[in-house]
Amino acid sequence: MIRLGLLILATLTVLVLALWQLGDGAAPERAPVTPSSATMTPQPAESDPPAPAAPLAPEAPSGIVPAASQTPEQAPRFPGPPLEPSPEFAEETPAPDLPPGEAGATLYVTATRVNMRSGPGTDNPVVTGLDGGTAVEALGPLGGEWMQIRAPSGQEGFVSGQFLSTQAP
Repeated sequence: MIRLGLLILATLTVLVLALWQLGDGAAPERAPVTPSSATMTPQPAESDPPAPAAPLAPEAPSGIVPAASQTPEQAPRFPGPPLEPSPEFAEETPAPDLPPGEAGATLYVTATRVNMRSGPGTDNPVVTGLDGGTAVEALGPLGGEWMQIRAPSGQEGFVSGQFLSTQAP
């Protein structure tokens, strides 16, 4: 315990000495402030009107950087990684897209919240979550175990068919 205390004391001493040595040359030289007659003005009498203030400079001083140039540019939001078929379905060709006007093209989420995945199956990564009652567009054949859909945000993925219905909630 005594060794630990001595080690901490020695470390602090070395740190203070190093900062003291480095700190001597880092501070700018300052001249002492002496009161001058220009800075000490008599108080105006109560009957004197206040002097008008000096007009402000029309431009910002050169040392000030405008806030607009300091604000970082906003990066666009990307909907996510491109969808790839899972290895078990890699050799199959995807079903053609259904035209939007065809019956059954709009489906509704029946669960409280459901995961939309990058491929058909729970072992695929989640692309986004969909709340209950969300209207989605069917991109593949209807009635399968997994259905390919497009969310209102434009993201595409797969949702288990048991959580989708053609009936609006």
